[in-house]
Amino acid sequence: MNTRDLEYFEALVKIKNFSQVAQEFGVTQPTITMALKRLESQFGIQLIDRDQSHGQLTITAAGEQLFARVQVINAQLALAQKELAAARHPKIRFGLPPIIGSFYFPTLAPRLVTAGLMTQLETQEDGSTNLLAALRAGHLDVALLGASGHLNAPDLEVHEVTSSPFTLVMPQDHPLAHREAVDFAELATEPFVSLSEGFVHTKALAWFTAAAGIQPSIVYRTPDVTLLKQMIHARVGIGLLTKMAVTASDHLATVPLTNVGQPQFLISVVTRRGQVFSPAMQQLLHILN
Repeated sequence: MNTRDLEYFEALVKIKNFSQVAQEFGVTQPTITMALKRLESQFGIQLIDRDQSHGQLTITAAGEQLFARVQVINAQLALAQKELAAARHPKIRFGLPPIIGSFYFPTLAPRLVTAGLMTQLETQEDGSTNLLAALRAGHLDVALLGASGHLNAPDLEVHEVTSSPFTLVMPQDHPLAHREAVDFAELATEPFVSLSEGFVHTKALAWFTAAAGIQPSIVYRTPDVTLLKQMIHARVGIGLLTKMAVTASDHLATVPLTNVGQPQFLISVVTRRGQVFSPAMQQLLHILN
């Protein structure tokens, strides 16, 4: 079976137009027609009913069944192509969110240097949500990701390595700064500064607002943790950060939250299930884990 025929078929079901599919792939319309005929001959059943009088396409029940399988097959083939291309690439494509890169990864760096692995890393920085999508798409080989809950998915291998609570962050002379703990419901009138969408902290903040039944004003968003802390210093608003991201040198106060069942900032080493690892990759995973 020609795998290209499966790509043509998937596009044909989606677009429902022979000439447009041919144009998309840069081939002639008879090429698409012949691909469909080969598939129907292979499986011994009609997949698409073409109304000759109106030029309309109707996907048969068998065609819908094959389409459901073909989407998975084509996605796996595309992923395999990316993984094989990566196997020819000398670098390990490594996803690292800014907070983990600044406050957790440095604890691993000396071992990576000793093992000669630091120079083999091609690091991509972004929020954990975006990095997870890149990993699934085959653009990364491994990622050290943050999450507000367990990353359980059939397509992933996940190994949790550490966790840190989320905490309120505010200037040291803020009225709440000397409290032992705060219920998030008390913060209904407090302005917040927040990390941008794509960061785990956005999901955590959404959890706390939903649990408390309030919707405080978010007056500023940024992908930069350092800038976020500067905004807190400038009294633009208070923030919600994992406790590991706030150090003594920041001169900010952190106050725990009392909400029951609250999420933790979980750090995990994540790869795709079924990957075959090079010796360098195996060594990297051993150190990360």
